[in-house]
Formats: sequence, C-alpha cells, structure tokens
Amino acid sequence: MKSSNPPKNHHYIPQFLLTQWTVNGRLNRYTQPSPGKIICHNKPTKATGFEQRLYEIPMCLASSAQDVETRVMQPIDDAAATTHKMLLTETGFNNLTVKHRIAWVTFILSLTLRTPDNFSAYLRTFNTIDLSNTQHRELQESYEKTKLPNDPDNYEDYLTAAHPEEMQQGAFYAFKYSIENKPLIHYITNMLWFVLEIPSGSFLLSDEPLLMSNGIKYSNGHIVIPISQTKLFLATNNMLTYLQIKNLNEELTRRVNMQIVSGARLFVASRDANNNEFIRKYFYKQPRKSIIQYAEEHFSSGRTKS
Repeated sequence: MKSSNPPKNHHYIPQFLLTQWTVNGRLNRYTQPSPGKIICHNKPTKATGFEQRLYEIPMCLASSAQDVETRVMQPIDDAAATTHKMLLTETGFNNLTVKHRIAWVTFILSLTLRTPDNFSAYLRTFNTIDLSNTQHRELQESYEKTKLPNDPDNYEDYLTAAHPEEMQQGAFYAFKYSIENKPLIHYITNMLWFVLEIPSGSFLLSDEPLLMSNGIKYSNGHIVIPISQTKLFLATNNMLTYLQIKNLNEELTRRVNMQIVSGARLFVASRDANNNEFIRKYFYKQPRKSIIQYAEEHFSSGRTKS
C-alpha cells in the first residue's frame, strides 16, 4: 500500500551511510555556496545529502509522483543497509550471502546515477541513447510512411509534441533498469571483497564517495568506498591489487580523502574538526566525471557533428 505522505526529501547519499560520521546523531557538513566560500554546519543526517523532489516524476498524479523514491531508491537503500551493517564486523562479512552482495553492488551502481548532477545528466541523455538504436530507425521509417503533411519530420519531435508526458516520464520509469545492469552486477559480485580498517585518522564522506578505477575489468581494476570513518570497502580482481592498496598504510587515508574531498560538488561530511583545513583547501578542486556525464558529452558531440 502506498504511503499517503511519501517523502519529498530524496537522499542521494542514504542516511545509513551518513550515520557512520555522526556524533550524537549529528555530523559536520561542509558546503560551498559560492566559489571559494566553504561553510560548516553541524547537521543531522536527515538534513544532509538530499534534494527536495529530486526523483519526482513530472506530469504525474500526486499519488505516483514519488514512485522512484519509494519503489526504487528506498528498497535499494534498505537492502544495502543490511549488507552495510554486516560489512562493519568480521562476523558479518564472513556471513555475506550472494543476496547481500547483490544488494550492495546494486547500491554501488546507484551511486553512479543518483546524485543531482548525475541524475540530471541521465535525464538529458536518456532519450538520446534510447532513440539512437536500430529500433528508433525502424520507428522513424514507419513514421515517415504514415505521417501527415503537417506532422514534424522526426518521430522524436512528433512524440515530444503529441505525448510530452511519455518523453518526460520514460527516463524515470527506466531508472531502476538503468541501475540494475545485470552483467556488471554479476561481475562485481564475484570480485574479491575486503574491508580495510585504519588504526588512526579518519576517512571523509561526500556526495561523490565512490572511487572506481578506469575499467574495473582490468587486472588492476578496483572499487573503493568508505563505509565508516575508519573502514573502507574494497573490491579487486586479484590479491596483488589488494596488497598494493592495503600496503599504502597511512598514505591510503590521504589518497582516499583527497579524491573524496576534491571530487565533492555538494558537501563533505566529517565526524569532527580534525580535517577542517584539509576540507577547506581541497573542496571541489578536482571534480571527477561519471560514466553518465561522459556519455552525455559523447552523444552531445554526436548531435553537434550531425
């Protein structure tokens, strides 16, 4: 049964993860409201890592407008929260099942699309990708045979004018399947998994917490994400890569935090003020492009050339 009051604050970084950086339910949230101006507020997790109506389906009945949040994102996060809790303890890690692994990998893949910038890029790119395949050419050919003299030349333009709600809503309804890339889920599920714990210092968290090598299927491919202020989830293809990363020791913390903070667009979360100067110095200094942002550039350049 649908909730009569579905949530309007949509968390792109879920609270189960943010909680690991809290003291008495609150964390230090750094933001950059204008270039060069970094401010810090002590906030609860519910006030961090969200955007109002981020996944709200446009031109849709109010009863269904929040379906992406309630039927896609919340189930992904709920399942991942269970796995996350297990990853934090040795006993839990040793008792991970395939179901737990799939839930965690699905969450990891959601991080590549769910942040505001990435979700916007996904929406802009969706129809371009969807209407660039063989099926579209067949539809275009069929449309040209049946279109009226005053109809637009392109099937895409006709669909936009005649059924704007379908064009706008399509990406939202396909979002679940865009996240659930089965071959990739299978591959990451079967990588070697580890949890590294640092004896001192602390990892930071931001709106860009996922660190992936370029091409995870290469021999040195790996996936990294902080799961608490002292623990790091790591997936590799072999023991050599694991040992190389593990043996970075204190340098590992610095490298991870540098990427987490320099790639942050919206916020950085810290448990305390120990990294205050570091965060202020490197916030958003080296933003990373996601796969969907590269895809958007690729298809945009293709349209420009044509």
